[in-house]
Amino acid sequence: MLTAATATADDSSSGAAKPTRTDDSHMQWWRDARYGMFIHWGLYSIAGGEWKGKDYGKEQGGASAEWLMNSAKISGEEYRNTLAPQFNPTEFDANKWVSIAKDAGMKYIVITSKHHDGFCLFDTEATDYNVIDATPFKRDIIKELSEECAKQDIRFGVYYSQFKDWYHRSRGRQNPGPEQ
Repeated sequence: MLTAATATADDSSSGAAKPTRTDDSHMQWWRDARYGMFIHWGLYSIAGGEWKGKDYGKEQGGASAEWLMNSAKISGEEYRNTLAPQFNPTEFDANKWVSIAKDAGMKYIVITSKHHDGFCLFDTEATDYNVIDATPFKRDIIKELSEECAKQDIRFGVYYSQFKDWYHRSRGRQNPGPEQ
């Protein structure tokens, strides 16, 4: 379980959000843990920042691979139809990943369950754009990692992007991304 603070919109001119909690003692475990793993993994990992022979990472000053769909202005349909059929990480082993983290002294693992490209690394009925329905892999990566973290007594958390969603444009609230 990953504990997070909630925020609400601030009506100051800066537009910055302010925490709704003034007591952040619920985050003490994280300060005590100090060392953990953040896994950034999804369809974008296949392309590695390159699309149709162009390296968007180099050309855009080191832009991250996970921003490829937006950087290269790839439609949701093309992105999905090109990358989802290739996503088949048959050597993925949650036990090995968690064991490596634990052996290194890490106290938590966080993974991108859904990034801005809208692809979910977990089984969901909300969309068929997920690891079970859209890829040949057909395994719930988030469930496997979560269960293994529980077995090995490592905290588990997910990063879930809802604020930006380039695939499900009606759900994303900012930066709608390329035209569909």
